[in-house]
Amino acid sequence: MDYRQRYETLSKVIKINSSATPINDRLMQTAHFLCLTGLAPTIVFYLLQHRGRRLTLRLAADSGGNLQLPAPPYSYTLPDSVDPLCAPLTSRIACPLDLESNNSDDPFRRQRPYGWSLPLADDTQTYGTMVLLHNKAFTLSDDNLQFLLIICRQIASGLREDILRKRSHKKVRRLKFLHRVGARLNISENLQSVFSQLPDSSLTFFAHSASILTIYATENLPTEIIDQGFRDNEVRRIGLETSREQTARMKFAVQPTVVDIKNSADSSYRDFFSHFSAHIILPLISRGVRLGSLEFFLDKDPKVQHLIPLEKNELELLEILAVHLAATVERTRTRSQLDLANQAAILRTRQLTISHRMKNALLAADTPDQISRLTLGALASSEGFSCSPAIYIGYQKEGKFWHTRFYARDPGSLSNDNKCPKITDDTTPLKVLTCHLLRASDNLDEKIIRDIETLKFADLEAAPTRFRKALTEEKPTIIPARFITALHSKLAEIIPASEILIIPLPGKQHLKGVILANADRIKEQDLSYITLFTDAATLALDNTELYQRLQNSLATLNRAQSRLTQSEKLMALGEMATSIAHEIKNPLVSIGGFARRLHKKIPEESREKGYSQVIMKEIERLEEIVNNVLSFSRTESDVFAPADINQLISDTAALFTREMKKLNIELKLQLTPGIPEVECDGNQIKQVLINLINNSIQAITGKTAGLEKNRLTIRSTPYCNLDKQQELALIEVEDTGGGIQEETIHDIFNPFFTTKHDGTGLGLPICHRIILNHKGEIRIQNQVGRGVKVVISIPFKHSNHHEQPVDQHRQER
Repeated sequence: MDYRQRYETLSKVIKINSSATPINDRLMQTAHFLCLTGLAPTIVFYLLQHRGRRLTLRLAADSGGNLQLPAPPYSYTLPDSVDPLCAPLTSRIACPLDLESNNSDDPFRRQRPYGWSLPLADDTQTYGTMVLLHNKAFTLSDDNLQFLLIICRQIASGLREDILRKRSHKKVRRLKFLHRVGARLNISENLQSVFSQLPDSSLTFFAHSASILTIYATENLPTEIIDQGFRDNEVRRIGLETSREQTARMKFAVQPTVVDIKNSADSSYRDFFSHFSAHIILPLISRGVRLGSLEFFLDKDPKVQHLIPLEKNELELLEILAVHLAATVERTRTRSQLDLANQAAILRTRQLTISHRMKNALLAADTPDQISRLTLGALASSEGFSCSPAIYIGYQKEGKFWHTRFYARDPGSLSNDNKCPKITDDTTPLKVLTCHLLRASDNLDEKIIRDIETLKFADLEAAPTRFRKALTEEKPTIIPARFITALHSKLAEIIPASEILIIPLPGKQHLKGVILANADRIKEQDLSYITLFTDAATLALDNTELYQRLQNSLATLNRAQSRLTQSEKLMALGEMATSIAHEIKNPLVSIGGFARRLHKKIPEESREKGYSQVIMKEIERLEEIVNNVLSFSRTESDVFAPADINQLISDTAALFTREMKKLNIELKLQLTPGIPEVECDGNQIKQVLINLINNSIQAITGKTAGLEKNRLTIRSTPYCNLDKQQELALIEVEDTGGGIQEETIHDIFNPFFTTKHDGTGLGLPICHRIILNHKGEIRIQNQVGRGVKVVISIPFKHSNHHEQPVDQHRQER
């Protein structure tokens, strides 16, 4: 090539590289043009990418038409200076290519193993290589090599111009991004809405990375963690765990931290680099205080791996973004604190007002249940202390367990309550407020009703120590919910809260009850107002209970006077009945004897035989009545001797076996073997069992048809009364009859009281008297429509002293 051709060639290359076409088009035009000049059949451009860590085949031109175009992708990772194709990157001189140095993986060098590699470089940096390839060896003169190096320098200037232009565009995009983010943060207090728009940025860094924004907790606000960009739950879990560990470790760091696989020896990153290429932590600092952190997790995508290590301008961009976010966090916290202070002032004013009104409502209540419901309503209502829901747990002395008595939830706004009367001349504000608060525990969902019915506690002493300590302090206390929900599995469903308010209601000897309420919306400073209110509630309960005790005492005196009068009447009636029975018995014996003789002599086929049969039955009934009256009024001499209680039950039950089989009644004897002998009058105990079995048979046969099977069950078991320190024999007679009506159950042990048309009313009173003579106790457990269980307890050892027996019978539902 002479000087003229070189001049024309160089002019054409300069013209091509000075055009405004994209860099790839310029390189392609240059390659085609140089091929046509005959410098080499194939010309390939390899350009450095990813900050010089990869030499990539960019494009190629072939004048022979024997190669596949466009060029297939191929890259030299971390170019090796030993390879002649890559050597010009560092030496900046042309290097020949031959068959021995051929890289068979490179598709172009495989078919064109010979040629020259020339550096595309200027005074500042190297951009790649221009490679002339041929299928046979060829040489270049020094003049041609110098000329080609000048051409490479011109191409390098075009590449540099393109890089500078792209950097300028990137800076503009960054400035626009910062301006957009800053504008959004200035007009929006919602960090999450701005944070969620980061991946939508045109910047490669944000588009190919996941991120986590952590705002540290303050006195009034919890820790807030916002994440986005993780491709699946497993990757998200690893990112959050790494963030949690590193944030705790670097809580006081003030400089950005970049961790990649090269500079990490931390075991907490063990699984991290299988999903990410780098972890960037930016502290959010305002006025010297670290408010949180902004973290980025770069993908393992090759498009973003070249970003590590971060350049200075990229770190500056991230630091400016962190400053913007920190300023917004500070502004949001300041506004939140002002709002909280304003709300607290409004709440305290309202609480003082409402507390006064609630106290008046409590003082106007006249029953403990109403006071308890008003207290719960005031706690749960948004007009009161906003502790919805709330429950009242009371102690049941009979069953010796704690159970939920009332449940209340927020009834809504008082002004919008259409179910309460409006304030008029006849309706005072106090009545309206009372109605509104009582509605908090009315019309409960069926699920809530079922849940609170099952919410029972055998003993609060088994509760966690933190809960028991709160009870002993006898003042409202807020504790974490886990110390209370451990008492019962349903508590977490009934009161879904992270913290629970405990209000013990003290009594003179023991706790009257405990109130549990949702404490998520109240603070420690609110407890003083709640304490004033609950003290008033406790005082109202004490006053009401005192009033009820006075009322009960008065009612007890009235009942005692009525019973005394009735006892005197019954005593007189008993004496008169005894006298009449004695007068009637002798003539009745004569009538009965002659009637039986006449009955035997009347022929069976005679109609008079039926008349005499009726006379016989009525005489027997009269004799039974007279005998019962005399038996009840006569003081018998008891003969106590050791007896096998199981044998007495078996012998007595055997008397009714045929009758019960005929009536289709199942008899079940559940007798505990090995019961010690009982000192008793066996005949009298048999009489008690006969009366009870007779009553059960009559109850079963007299009931209406139902699902319950006709069954009579008799049990025996030993029992120890710890209160009296006494060992007892327990006898239970249980039937599946219709039970005893509520209005008559309190009179069943009264003499001559009966609900049967042919009864004497003396069966159960006789049983009662016999059991009392044995220093025992008889109890009735009644279920209307389902049956009756009679429970008899007799001491194994009978006392010889003759003290007056105490009437211990009672009826239980």
